[in-house]
Amino acid sequence: MHRALAAAALPLLVLACAPAAPPPAAPSTPAPAIAAAAPDASAQRALGEQLVAAFNDAWNRHDMDAFAALQADDADFVNIFGMWWHGRADIRANHVGIHKTVFSRSRLASVHVETRFVAPDIAVVRWAWELTGVVTPDGQPVPDMQGILVHVARRDGDRLKIVTTQNTQATADAFRAVRGMAPPAPAAQ
Repeated sequence: MHRALAAAALPLLVLACAPAAPPPAAPSTPAPAIAAAAPDASAQRALGEQLVAAFNDAWNRHDMDAFAALQADDADFVNIFGMWWHGRADIRANHVGIHKTVFSRSRLASVHVETRFVAPDIAVVRWAWELTGVVTPDGQPVPDMQGILVHVARRDGDRLKIVTTQNTQATADAFRAVRGMAPPAPAAQ
């Protein structure tokens, strides 16, 4: 009985273990074109520098509407203290108060900017900053600060829109080393 059952099941087992036939070929269609090619090295630098200049300008005018407009709707932002804000409105709201108090007379300047496109429409913009004019809540001057900001930004027409930001305060020694960096070599074409 077992032998008869095995003999009857053997063809089914062979069929089950046989490699599947390839699926019928789909009609040949060209692959979708990439929406936009990555900009060349000088355009990459210009886009990154444009973003940083707009960031500094909004900060120095204490215009948090302009500051928020640099962010994507779903952006997130981690400040130098590790506070993590989600969404353009939250990023704006958390900068408004500090720009009415401790940062009300602050001036932000960039000293070194590097931009690298990791996809045709996605850039990493990293820049060293100096911040002066900060005061304590009771109005006492704070020593000048320095650090590194990293943005991941998405191309939006002829500019970049910030998707995420990580801000890190740097020690004076680390900052001197960053400030002394040579500009990045142009990317090979």
